[in-house]
Amino acid sequence: MTDLNPMTDGDVDPAMARPVRSDDCSLDRLTAALEVELDGVAPADVDGARVASLLRKYAAGEDSWRRYALFGDGTYSRNLIWRSRDFELLLLCWKSGQASAIHDHGNQNCWMAVLDGALEEEHFSARDGELKRGRVMTYEAGGVAFIQDEIALHQIRASGGQEGISLHLYSRPIDHCLSFCPESGDSTPIRAGYTSVRGTACAQTDPEAIRRAWVD
Repeated sequence: MTDLNPMTDGDVDPAMARPVRSDDCSLDRLTAALEVELDGVAPADVDGARVASLLRKYAAGEDSWRRYALFGDGTYSRNLIWRSRDFELLLLCWKSGQASAIHDHGNQNCWMAVLDGALEEEHFSARDGELKRGRVMTYEAGGVAFIQDEIALHQIRASGGQEGISLHLYSRPIDHCLSFCPESGDSTPIRAGYTSVRGTACAQTDPEAIRRAWVD
């Protein structure tokens, strides 16, 4: 099994993974509002429009995310801000030319709010052992997108030769997903790791270890 973010391996300091509030009250407000909407709610019963509205409001003018903006050289970075049993909130940082694999979302809900720069999203469908290209959309700062496996597979990439930063909300947390080869359509299981936890770079990304530290 490969890593969604292969930058990191090793062990995480358990103290880094404990669910404490951030120092920034605006992120606290967003997280608290998301807890109201998502805690104890099955993914199929989530009010997606309400969640998107919360993310859009945050993306419109907040910059409290900057303390979590760690970039990676070889691949885009996945920086964990908050995790519970019912959702996780990550900041993804994209240098020019960086892109995700074509992937699914493990049957979970995923929202993406672009905070800085611009990102391009391309949809794909897997049919008869082949990948079919779908819609291509560009989101600039303030834009919010939603994806789930019933809609499409997708790929995200930095757009316009500039860096991009996006806030990703997964309901529920995604520890594993499938990556798809664009040529053959074959799928490969991927472990979804982290580049940092609450603003501190970590040398590991074993999701199971972090999951235990956050929810036990």
